[in-house]
Amino acid sequence: MNSNTITKAISGDSEALSFLINEYKDIAYNIALGIVKNREDAKDITQESFLKVLENIKGFRNESKFTTWLYKIVYNQSIQFIQKAKSTNFSDIDSVSTNNFFCENSTGEDKYLELYQTIDQLENDERNIIMLFYLAEKSIKDINSITGLSNSNIKVILHRARKRLYEKLNNGL
Repeated sequence: MNSNTITKAISGDSEALSFLINEYKDIAYNIALGIVKNREDAKDITQESFLKVLENIKGFRNESKFTTWLYKIVYNQSIQFIQKAKSTNFSDIDSVSTNNFFCENSTGEDKYLELYQTIDQLENDERNIIMLFYLAEKSIKDINSITGLSNSNIKVILHRARKRLYEKLNNGL
């Protein structure tokens, strides 16, 4: 991703905007899906997030990475969805299907399927941090910007999540 594409998108270039959406839609969807645990809701959140990006792209000041800004929007939209769902008793988020949230992008190899299923079994905060750190390739600083968690808290959660993944993968699910 070069800054020229972002500059064009900010100035309203529809090709640059389309490129950004196509480039980041899968990772945005996987972040949303990892949080809300429902494919249709994750699709809706991803669409809403990109609408927010389109509405607010002119306000993006390049003070942070574009991806950090985008993932923060997706993360916040997902958290807002969960809070709204819980407050309206629309559904119990914890009882929603926990299907493998990466299966659309799965390579079909058993080891990857097992890893993703194991990640899906982590606590919400652990799963979100693992997804942002490894899948979205975000730094601790970027994750801090996205989630609002302190750097030390992120490191603790990341350490705990790695340890649980290791234990679950080596001791069986």
